Amino acid sequence: MIDLKESDPYLIAETAYSFEGSAEYLMKQTMELPKEIKAVKYHMLFNIDGYMVRNHSVYSLLSNWIINRENWKKIIQYAKKQEHDVIILADDIETINFLETIEQMVDGLEVHAACLNDKDLLNKAIKFAKTYSKTLFVGISGFEIQELTSIVEYIRKKGLRDIVLMYGFQNYPTQISEVRLAKIPAFEKMFSLPVGYADHTKYDDSNKEKLILAAYALGAKIQEIHYVVKEGEQRTDAVTAVSAESLMMFWDILQNEKAMIGEIDYRLNRGEKSYLNFRKVPVYRADFRKGHIVSLEDIKFIRVEVPKRQHFFSEEEKYVGLILQHDVIKDQEIVADDFI
Repeated sequence: MIDLKESDPYLIAETAYSFEGSAEYLMKQTMELPKEIKAVKYHMLFNIDGYMVRNHSVYSLLSNWIINRENWKKIIQYAKKQEHDVIILADDIETINFLETIEQMVDGLEVHAACLNDKDLLNKAIKFAKTYSKTLFVGISGFEIQELTSIVEYIRKKGLRDIVLMYGFQNYPTQISEVRLAKIPAFEKMFSLPVGYADHTKYDDSNKEKLILAAYALGAKIQEIHYVVKEGEQRTDAVTAVSAESLMMFWDILQNEKAMIGEIDYRLNRGEKSYLNFRKVPVYRADFRKGHIVSLEDIKFIRVEVPKRQHFFSEEEKYVGLILQHDVIKDQEIVADDFI
């Protein structure tokens, strides 16, 4: 199970199929991933015939991209040694069978939006997450709201509660006009589940940073960004992927965003209290002698250099009818000690 603190940015480095069958490249990605990045997500597939038909245009290509189990173990062991959470996107049932043998190294499991209608795979994923107390990530792009509601209800009826919905339009690279980040808080409210943002904008899109920050501000504390060793290299899924250096840049700006948004605390902080010094304060409109009974007409509001105390809205009304215990002068700040 993944510890998702309510306000902390949780950044996932998504390797996708950028490794193109090279365990060495995938290990390099893992080794170069900064420790500050919370999680790494791997796409895993063993039985391609359980994933696509043989006459599919990429069947032969993908067949050559399958990494053996021993190499997967080494890669995942290194990720855990570096204290990253490990999330596996399972493309077939055999992957989940394998994960059961290394479940202690797996923190989360994802079912891609394109595979949610495969009940055999989905049920296997739900059972794995429930049995081993793992977080189930569910891709929710490309569903009408009625269908999405059915999917969430189906998973919940299976008794699983640790669910994260991942929102991100899967059309490489995603156009900014199609992102519709307003859906993030809407889905969160509708399903009472955390909703993460899976970014799929081009790696050098000038709006990428703005989208990530906007998604975070709208409630997507879980952020997924595609990751490669070198930005702009010609690899599968690389059109949206950034380098380790850029991931750290995004991590930094998300930390700043968190600090700017802050926690919900209605008490004034030090900066806000200092700002109170700029408020007008109640003062005497003229000189008054000891024994004078104060009326509302005797009070006005004006700024002073350093107020003696914090004054509250409508506070002046409680002074009306009180008797002065000493002389006061015009523009003197009114305080409780002035009265009998």
